[in-house]
Amino acid sequence: MRTKLIVAALVGLCAGALVGGAAFAALGSDTTATAFVRLQNPADLTAIAAGASQVTPDNQGNTSNFVGGEIAYLSGEGFAQAVARKMALDEPAVLNVAQASESAVVTISTSSKSREEAMRTVQVAIDLYRQELAQRVDEQLRAILPALTQWQQRDTADVPRMQELARLRESVELQAEEAATLLVVQPPTPNHPSSGQWLIGVFLGGLVGGAGAVAVLLARRRRSGRGAMAATLTDSVDGVLLPAVDLGATPPGGRHDDEQLRLARTLYSQIPSTVRGGEILVVGASASSGSAVVATLLEQWAAERAAEPYAARVVDGGVVGDAALTPAAVGAASAIVLVARLDGDTSEQAVALRAATAAGEAPVVAVFTYRRALGALLPRRQPDSPPSPQPSDERSMQ
Repeated sequence: MRTKLIVAALVGLCAGALVGGAAFAALGSDTTATAFVRLQNPADLTAIAAGASQVTPDNQGNTSNFVGGEIAYLSGEGFAQAVARKMALDEPAVLNVAQASESAVVTISTSSKSREEAMRTVQVAIDLYRQELAQRVDEQLRAILPALTQWQQRDTADVPRMQELARLRESVELQAEEAATLLVVQPPTPNHPSSGQWLIGVFLGGLVGGAGAVAVLLARRRRSGRGAMAATLTDSVDGVLLPAVDLGATPPGGRHDDEQLRLARTLYSQIPSTVRGGEILVVGASASSGSAVVATLLEQWAAERAAEPYAARVVDGGVVGDAALTPAAVGAASAIVLVARLDGDTSEQAVALRAATAAGEAPVVAVFTYRRALGALLPRRQPDSPPSPQPSDERSMQ
C-alpha cells in the first residue's frame, strides 16, 4: 500500500505540476505602470497683483497641506471617472496615488493585464491633471489681468505707477506659467513581469495533485473495504500465522529455496493440532488471495514429515465458491487455514470466507499474503531440488 501511495503521489505531483505551471504561465501577471510627479504649491496670484512681497510660499506645512489636498483630488471618484471617459472605459479607472515620504513627489500607478493600457492610463491621468492645473491658473488670470489692464489705462500719466503695474503684470504672468507647469520626474514606466510565476504554479499544482491522488486512492481503498479486511478476518479466527507470505517470492507449484522452506516450517509449526494428524484444509478468500501458494508451502513441509506417525495432510480447498469446498471437507479437517491477500481482498470477502468454514469444529487460523509492486521484476534463483531438512530442525519441530 505504501508503494501504491508513493506511486500515486508521484504521478499526481507530476501531473499537477505540469497543469499548474501551464495554467499560471498562460494566465500571466498584471503589469503595473508608475509615474513620479513633483507638486509645487503655487503662489497666490491675487496677492502678488496686490503687491504682496512673498510670492513663493516655502513653508513646509503649507506644502504638506497642498500635497495632501492634491492627492485627495487625484484619488477621488471624479478624477477616476474623468480618466475613464478620456479612455472610453465603462468603469472608473483604478489609480493608486501616494506621497513619497514627506516630499512633494507623488506616485501615480495602476495595474492592468495589458502593459500598454497601464502606461496609457497613467499618462492620461497626468495629462488631465496638467490640464486641471492650467484651468486653475487661467481662472485666476481672467480675474487679475483685466484689472491690471484697467489700472494701466487709467494711470498713463503716472510713469512710476505704470512701471510698477508693468512689473506686477510680468510677475503675475511668470508665477502663473510656473503654477501651470507639472514636473514629471519619471514618465509612466511598467514593471518587469515576474519570470518565476510559473514556478509558483508548478509548486501549487504539484502539491494539490500529489495530495489529491493520495486522497483519492485512500478513499477508494476505504470504500472497497480492503483497509478493514485484516481486522475483520483477525477478529473471527483463533489465531494468525506469521509472517505474511510474499506471493511474488513463492510461485505456486514451483520449487522453493531454503528461505521458502524456512517460511513453510514456520507457518506449519504454528498450526494447532497438527501433531495429532488429520487434514489441514487451506481455503482462500478469492482467486488472487494466494491460497494455492500457501497450500504448496505447507504441503512441501508436510511431505518432509510424512514418515512421522502423526503427520498431517494438507488439502487445497480452493476459494470460496469452489466445488471442492464442501461441508464434508470442512467437517473432516483437523485445522483450517484461511488465506486472504492484503490490499487485494475486501472485508466482505473475509466475512464470506469465515462463513464458508463456520460449519467445522476444527481450530481456524488465518494467513495473510501480499504482492510487492516490483516483485515480478526482480529475478529469483530457483534451485534444482529442494534441500532436505536437518535433523536438528526435525527435533525442534517434535
